[in-house]
Amino acid sequence: MDNNHNVTELHKLENTLNKLLKKGTQQLLAQSIEAEVQSLLDNFTSLQANRKQGVVRNGHLP
Repeated sequence: MDNNHNVTELHKLENTLNKLLKKGTQQLLAQSIEAEVQSLLDNFTSLQANRKQGVVRNGHLP
């Protein structure tokens, strides 16, 4: 069998810039999701049942 081909092995680049970009992207995504959740909760603040807030955030610690 002939192993003579033009395929080369790709190496994953782990440099400081890639790590910084990944961390920044994760932070932006977390902030975006947090803002979406807060907006949803704000839209339902007037919804109440038995004088308690009808929509709450479950399982979230400060």
